[in-house]
Amino acid sequence: MAAAQNLQWAVIGTGGIAGDFVRALGHSARCRVVNVVGSSREKGRAFAERWSLPRSSATLDDLLADREVDAVYVASPHPLHEAQALAAIAARKAVLCEKPMTVDAAGTERLIAAARAQGVFLMEAFMYRCHPIVRELLGRLSDGVIGAVRHVRADFGFRVPRNPEGRLFNLALGGGGILDVGGYPVSFARLIAGHVADAPFAEPERLAAAGHRGPTGADEIATAVLSFTSGLSATVTCGVLHDVGTSAVVFGEQGKIVLPNPWIPEGNRQALASRFFIHRDGRSAEEVTVETALPTYGVEAELVADCLPRLEAPPPAMSWADSLGNMRALDRWRAELQR
Repeated sequence: MAAAQNLQWAVIGTGGIAGDFVRALGHSARCRVVNVVGSSREKGRAFAERWSLPRSSATLDDLLADREVDAVYVASPHPLHEAQALAAIAARKAVLCEKPMTVDAAGTERLIAAARAQGVFLMEAFMYRCHPIVRELLGRLSDGVIGAVRHVRADFGFRVPRNPEGRLFNLALGGGGILDVGGYPVSFARLIAGHVADAPFAEPERLAAAGHRGPTGADEIATAVLSFTSGLSATVTCGVLHDVGTSAVVFGEQGKIVLPNPWIPEGNRQALASRFFIHRDGRSAEEVTVETALPTYGVEAELVADCLPRLEAPPPAMSWADSLGNMRALDRWRAELQR
């Protein structure tokens, strides 16, 4: 069976990311959103009207019974991901699940086991891993443009008002920076560590953490130091009450590569270009820009279409083992902060 030429999507969730996904797919000739379900019938209907979708569903069961739906994008709050993805897998719909795929490694293991048993595609939606800028970066590192790679620094944090009932601060809603955005810098460090070890990714042998947990118990800013068997080290920071930035830097013996915002190209989810800068001793910085025909969410959705009927995406997109390793690292990071 060849890769899907056309893929019809349903969206679970009606928040900002769900809207960005639908908007991006509006530029795709191969992927189309045809249904949506929200936390209420009214939210689903309003979302469908806003984005001119053919229909909305009153319940998740109704959406999964839609025979025109080939794939489901799970864009609900973190604690809902596992149950909703499991339901979609049981309905034999391909699943693209927003990060974090679940709230802990045990949940990720359950999802992977279900996808394997049902023979259903499953991918964690770290959209930056689908952007060709990542392959360009790895190619430049393989060419030795900055020499042997020794260290990574990666950050993803922003400042919003502390709202004890909001999902970013309420532990019952999966609050805290590590679960919300910490997976980005950790996955980047593991990706670069894999490059150093000639593998798709590598796991840290040691992880030390520091940070601050606010009055709700959620981590509001957190840093981890990761050490890999290859000798590579990494420092990663995330925050929801502190604007620590959105950059990543790869340090080599002959220079460094700076990515101003690898997670969201140009800080705009609809942008069609991403860039990084190569700094080498004695030379002017070289700007490398990679353009795409679709916004990153569209690139991600079309990658899913390309992958079918396979069950996993190829690296540098998130494979099952990659997602599980990343979640285990996040579990360790959170546990270190609770000591």
